[in-house]
Amino acid sequence: MPERRDFLLGLSAMLTMEEEAAAQDTIYIPERQAERDRPFLIDFMEEFSFAMLVSSKGGIRITNVPTLFNRDKDGWGSIWFHIAKSNPQNNAFDGAEECLAVFHSPHAYISPNWYDSKNAVPTWNFAVVHGRGKPKRIDDDPAFAAGLKRLVETNEGHYGGGDKWDFNKLPDSYLKGMRQGIVAYEMKVESVEGKFKLGHERSPKDRVGVLKGLEKQQQRSILDLTRDYYSRRKA
Repeated sequence: MPERRDFLLGLSAMLTMEEEAAAQDTIYIPERQAERDRPFLIDFMEEFSFAMLVSSKGGIRITNVPTLFNRDKDGWGSIWFHIAKSNPQNNAFDGAEECLAVFHSPHAYISPNWYDSKNAVPTWNFAVVHGRGKPKRIDDDPAFAAGLKRLVETNEGHYGGGDKWDFNKLPDSYLKGMRQGIVAYEMKVESVEGKFKLGHERSPKDRVGVLKGLEKQQQRSILDLTRDYYSRRKA
């Protein structure tokens, strides 16, 4: 009987631990879609840096922001971001409440016509990384200014041409006035979940079919959306 009792106690403890772990999950991830490679996930968050910030204090709040990723030696690093001072989500970012930053890749419909396998159904492929932490407000103005400058220079260098606009040419008085309307934060990333649903578990021939199908797929771009929305606003 003691052995049976010890077994049941051990089983109960194991189930409790599994339930607690599941309670910490923010997204359902089948094992075949789970990605745990730390450098790879950090690269993903840095590349797809426009994130959705989700908080629950005072009700669900979501803000979409560009972020800066700061790497460190051993942990997950931290992200820097800013939001409007008038944004109610500031009340949730008190340094104690958790926030979830969602980093999303491009996504696409996948047709079963693309597969070599005959028994298949349509699906949607995507990759997403969730980073959890507790945002802390940056009250030091020089640090705030430096973070904002780095954010602009990083994105201008990647997307804006890099050599046609100089952040440093703006008057200090103008920049200080702009900073008065926003609030900056740094969030140490305490845990990360990565879900990569890209059909990588399928056969080699099916994966080739997915790649060929995606090459031909026409997706509406931000250019298309912006052009159409401009036209709609004129009406």
